[in-house]
Amino acid sequence: MTRVVLRNVHKCFGATLALRGADLELEAGEIHALLGENGAGKSTLVRVLYGLVAPDRGEIRIDDEPVSIPSPRHALALGIGLVHQHFMGVPALSVAENLMLGARGSLARRRAAALDLLERYGLELDPDRPAERLAVGEAQRLEIVRALGRGARVLILDEPTAVLAPSEVELLLAWLVRLREEGRTVVFISHKLAEISSLCDRVTVLRQGESVFTREVAGLDARELGRFMLGEDPPSPGRPPPVSEGAIALRLESLESEGLAGIDLELRSGEIYALAGIDGNGQGQLEEVLAGVRELHAGRVELLRPPLALLSGDRQRTGLVLDLPVEENLILNDAARGGRAPVFQRGVIRRQALRDSASATIRRFQISAHPGLRAGVLSGGNQQKLCVARALRAGPGVLVAVNPTRGLDVAGTAAVREEFRRAAASGTAVLLVSTDLDEVLELGNRIAVFFRGELLPVDPARHGRDEIGRLMLGAA
Repeated sequence: MTRVVLRNVHKCFGATLALRGADLELEAGEIHALLGENGAGKSTLVRVLYGLVAPDRGEIRIDDEPVSIPSPRHALALGIGLVHQHFMGVPALSVAENLMLGARGSLARRRAAALDLLERYGLELDPDRPAERLAVGEAQRLEIVRALGRGARVLILDEPTAVLAPSEVELLLAWLVRLREEGRTVVFISHKLAEISSLCDRVTVLRQGESVFTREVAGLDARELGRFMLGEDPPSPGRPPPVSEGAIALRLESLESEGLAGIDLELRSGEIYALAGIDGNGQGQLEEVLAGVRELHAGRVELLRPPLALLSGDRQRTGLVLDLPVEENLILNDAARGGRAPVFQRGVIRRQALRDSASATIRRFQISAHPGLRAGVLSGGNQQKLCVARALRAGPGVLVAVNPTRGLDVAGTAAVREEFRRAAASGTAVLLVSTDLDEVLELGNRIAVFFRGELLPVDPARHGRDEIGRLMLGAA
């Protein structure tokens, strides 16, 4: 039974044509992958389905009836739910209160309804536990149950495994299989091709705003999926750069702050020191300390090879100025230091030099944009590439990169990781902080696990991938 049809959907944002005739058909009781390069139109298409974006033209049918979806409230009324990558509830409220947000009835009745939902979907959580104390995987499953409790028959999951440890990924995928068996429809947006290959029933591939085909996933491995998405074989995983014996470039001594419990670390020129961890274990606090916006309670930071470039883990909140054009976002670091030639001359921006420099950087990092385009209208993946480009373009002495490939497609991820290897080979000291264990294992000369504000060094030669994943959850 066909549950949802989107046909010939078009959408423009100014001069940017995001969708140019996209189609999507979803069957009841299937897990349907939506696959495409950064900027292909995936997010815009599901935002149309959830009522966050109004299409310029096209048709939407639910259960074979034509509908208009002007808002998320209308989408929910039609049985469509969207689960974001990050927790969208109220952290200070309890599990039960988050489940029942917006519900009517007495406190006792709402609490009973919450308990019924938790039991029905096998979510073993204390209903009185504050949501801010949930692990990332628990918070995500709470979001899914909340959507189901509001009547969602179609669940849209946007990069649902991006911030999960390996064992949490397995648990989530098992959950999705159960929802499929109940007759629910799941839209699974991910750049992790192996997950799509093992989980999904069908896949729709978007290229440049168009649906190029839909087919069964059975029999397709990750490499074949990558070929369908890119039109060519996806790049093979690389290897960490050779171990460096360079001089110490950054030293952290007994750092203590809220969320940090005595961090000691020495980072050498030419190496990539990779820190693995689930979001919420101190990575954000460390980023803020190194950015100079969080006060230390004890310890010190010693930068021995300036300058330090920081690639923020939140591209929209702290990584970019969304209202500025691409070209001006690229020179924010230089502007903060007083500017440098050829773009700056005596503190004044030379506009043609700025445009030429930005164009060269856009080509190098394969950003789908032109220099004058406002950063806020770029796709998430192209915003991420813009952040990476700014951090690397000046050849920093120390690069601190937090989740540098989050939201990037297969080709973009491979390109960024290769840029990091080149930076290390040229002498840059790279401190990589990532929730992606595969990224940590692929890039790190040395590896540690970030857990509850502490660093736990690991040896990949002795500790296998699964064991490191357990350490990320605190099992040791």
